[in-house]
Amino acid sequence: MINIKTVIIDSDESSLTRLETLLTKFHEVEVLGTFVNPIDGLDFILKNEIDVAFVQIEMPSLSGLELAEEISKREAKVKIIFISDHTHYAIKAIKVSVFDYLLKPISIDEVKVSLQRFSVKYKMNLNSKEMQIIRNMSDGLNSKLIGEKLFISKHTVDKYRRNILEKTNCSNTAELVRFATQTGII
Repeated sequence: MINIKTVIIDSDESSLTRLETLLTKFHEVEVLGTFVNPIDGLDFILKNEIDVAFVQIEMPSLSGLELAEEISKREAKVKIIFISDHTHYAIKAIKVSVFDYLLKPISIDEVKVSLQRFSVKYKMNLNSKEMQIIRNMSDGLNSKLIGEKLFISKHTVDKYRRNILEKTNCSNTAELVRFATQTGII
């Protein structure tokens, strides 16, 4: 089971509570802390191993953008998902290398897709060969044809397929292709 350690930093307590409630719906997510004060949230992130921080952009005393820059300077490994009421911060968010950008009110589907993308990229450790095989599977190729295309045996492709299904928690090819499409890995 994948475990994603998260924190939420949002000066709007009702938004913070709503997002925390959404995150509790995901068994793989552990909310380690919630902070209305961004300085306290930053301090917590720097002292703990956090995978994902959901950070409001507009906050008093320290904006989400400033918080992201500080994390980057300190080379913390946490990935930041900005939450905002506005789209006009998107370019600045890209410049500080945030992982995702969600607009309020945040839906459970948006959170799900963002967490799936995070899991695929940072927790599932899919290698480039596995990604190639997923793309070929989504094109409808069977193991024999994938093997011919990638210059590996059908047996090797089958082994990769089993590993991919295990890593992604999918039970069959159709579920895997749907998962890969939803998370944007193909």
